[in-house]
Amino acid sequence: MGNTKIITRYRTFDIKINDSGKLVVSFNSHLLNRNPYEFEPQFEIVSEAMDAIDQYWRKEARRFSEGILS
Repeated sequence: MGNTKIITRYRTFDIKINDSGKLVVSFNSHLLNRNPYEFEPQFEIVSEAMDAIDQYWRKEARRFSEGILS
């Protein structure tokens, strides 16, 4: 991934900017008792990254309520 600089943290995820100016979203497993996760797409603007994070947590909440997560 090269050099990245954290711009902000949103809902346990780090939003970072890489050398090419794209935004990368990921979290470290030490923040949650989960495997590290990084979004596949890179984003152009912070609000797109935040929308993707919100969508991730909605999906996880739905999975939890359906009993898929423990």
